[in-house]
Amino acid sequence: MTTTIDRPENVGTMPVEVRPTPGRILITLPDLAMMSAVAGLLGLLPLPAPLSALLVAVFALIGPGAALLTWVDFPRRARPAAVLTLSMAVTTLVPIAAMWSYRWNPVGILVFPALGVLGSSALFYFRSSTRPAPAQWWSHVADRVRTSGHALRGLPAALIAVALILWLIALPSLPGADASLYGLTFSGSGRLLIPAMAAVVVAFVVAVVGRNSAAAVAALGAAIVVSRFTVWLGTEVPLYDWTYKHVAVVRYILVNDLIQPDGTDIYAQWPAFFVSSAWFCDVTGLNPMTLAHVFAPVVHVLIAVVVYSAARVIGSSRRVALTAAFVVELVNWVGQDYFSPQAWAVVLAYGFLTMLLASRDAPRAGVLAIVPFAAMVPTHQLTPFWALGAAVLLVVFRQARPWWAVLIMIAIAAAYLALNFSAVAPYGIFTGGNPVENAAGNVTATGAPDAARTLTSWVVRGLSAGVMGVAGLCFLVGWRRHRRRVWGLAIIAFSALGLLLAQSYGGEAIFRIYLYSLLGCGLLIAPVLVAALDGFRSGRHRRVVALVASAGLLGVGSAGLYSYLALWPLVVQTSSQIAVMDRITAAAEPGTRFTMMKQGGVPTRLNDNYAPLTLADPYFDGALTFAFPDATRPDFPTEEQLGYLRWNVEQHNGPTYVIFSEQARRAMQYYGEYGPESIGRFQSALQNTSGWNLVYANGETKIFRFDPR
Repeated sequence: MTTTIDRPENVGTMPVEVRPTPGRILITLPDLAMMSAVAGLLGLLPLPAPLSALLVAVFALIGPGAALLTWVDFPRRARPAAVLTLSMAVTTLVPIAAMWSYRWNPVGILVFPALGVLGSSALFYFRSSTRPAPAQWWSHVADRVRTSGHALRGLPAALIAVALILWLIALPSLPGADASLYGLTFSGSGRLLIPAMAAVVVAFVVAVVGRNSAAAVAALGAAIVVSRFTVWLGTEVPLYDWTYKHVAVVRYILVNDLIQPDGTDIYAQWPAFFVSSAWFCDVTGLNPMTLAHVFAPVVHVLIAVVVYSAARVIGSSRRVALTAAFVVELVNWVGQDYFSPQAWAVVLAYGFLTMLLASRDAPRAGVLAIVPFAAMVPTHQLTPFWALGAAVLLVVFRQARPWWAVLIMIAIAAAYLALNFSAVAPYGIFTGGNPVENAAGNVTATGAPDAARTLTSWVVRGLSAGVMGVAGLCFLVGWRRHRRRVWGLAIIAFSALGLLLAQSYGGEAIFRIYLYSLLGCGLLIAPVLVAALDGFRSGRHRRVVALVASAGLLGVGSAGLYSYLALWPLVVQTSSQIAVMDRITAAAEPGTRFTMMKQGGVPTRLNDNYAPLTLADPYFDGALTFAFPDATRPDFPTEEQLGYLRWNVEQHNGPTYVIFSEQARRAMQYYGEYGPESIGRFQSALQNTSGWNLVYANGETKIFRFDPR
């Protein structure tokens, strides 16, 4: 007797008669779509906000993509990335389309797509004469859990346990702004993070050599926990001052049910990420600050899924695919995973490129790749143009199909840029063709930098150059074996370097290029690395190679973690600082000005009131250098500078706040700005000058206010 069951390899085509494998009933795409849709609808119930957010996130990250691929004969190995990427794209496009068409209804934006996904699954079950089998799903999941439990034994499990114990010991007492200028990994209990990561790396090596995929997955998860969960669970509020300006945009949309007016910031023309975030927070009741806080670890889990799927698409084994994801996680020191359009767009771009890699053998994947590309375009200004350039090269070198899909992408990007050209023109479309200048950083310190900054600079530069260089060598190795196939990986790894021929991106181009390159670099490095590690099972000479490879992996793991957390005392925030700045800025009248010697710890854009403040004065929160040129910082404050500042604030038509913080003081020391006595002299001058009032003081956080007569 035969039974009709829908296995993943048959989804999207007419079901076939196959004999079920005892004890192995797979959860299919229609099943995933249905379960995620139910989860999304359950998220509308009056549940605690975190639980509602989790349920809706399941739908947003799985449902639409699973429903689409139910009807498409799609390469099996590409499905994890495609389901995730297509779901994210739909979650991006539907809310922004509703906002632009004046059909903004957060509940409806969830209900109608969820019902559509449910209908897709129901129609598939009807046409294929199948039905969902929850009991078999749970049996399959239980079997997988038992199998993984048996695999998670021995040395890898012990090492992972040690790593997590060290992390848990460190977590409750991680230092804040008083951390060493060498970063969190050189400060207090933060010193335990490096040995924790080392234990994770050794566990991963043992798992790879022992062909233990379950242990390798656990080690990958532990690496994400040690590095990225730290910035969530080890802090009171999200890192980075610039995170809060993104929170402010979301809060504006939540309060007004509108995109912020033109003239506030460039996000008004690239609003898709903010609108989607506002929809998510509105429908779940989640505070945008909470979403921003948990955002980084979520992004890294998504990246790991996409990188793994990309490696499988090009024919890599599970070991190699997990190694690619592990390498990308270890070497990703760039702090671009915070709550931002950039982070969201990077995940979309990685998934988009994975679909293009799959399109070489399945052109329909290239057609569907138009969807995530369309979602990237209104999300971020730079990422879609890098992705488009890579797509063009992939088509030219016959690594992606069909060619006409790329023409549609070019039309989408060109049309959107033309409509919003006036918003980007002031930033410079072409900042010069000198790649060396465009690769320069965005820090212009005038004094001698702290030794910690010198060390960090050498580490991040060495790590970045080393990853790119090793990827280049691995390309040469791959070229000897898979000449045609490896071209696609080289394009993904190195195409972003072309951005240096046109743009500095405000001094951030070099960081974005490294971030964009990581997918291709990981795919190039992983097979060579696994082959080297397999030397532990061979003769003495091969074991030496394996030891060198293991030591290199330990080195980059430590360097990557150090670099990611190196600016900790400059970027960590406290809940008291955020609370007072939120209160002051929310009540500020248009014309109010906020300034400081160096930004840090006290963000000035946290809520919807940032829009009227910006419209009244685009530079309402500019640096104190409006009172003096950069060259005079070491001598600040001179009598002449104080006199000019007095004249300036008296002429201004609104109050002026001058803000001090521990983070700003550490930043000035780190970058070698101002003299050692500048802060004390300046505070003393303000306290002894009529018109200035100390309105807040908590430790080194002090806020002075001047009201013009």
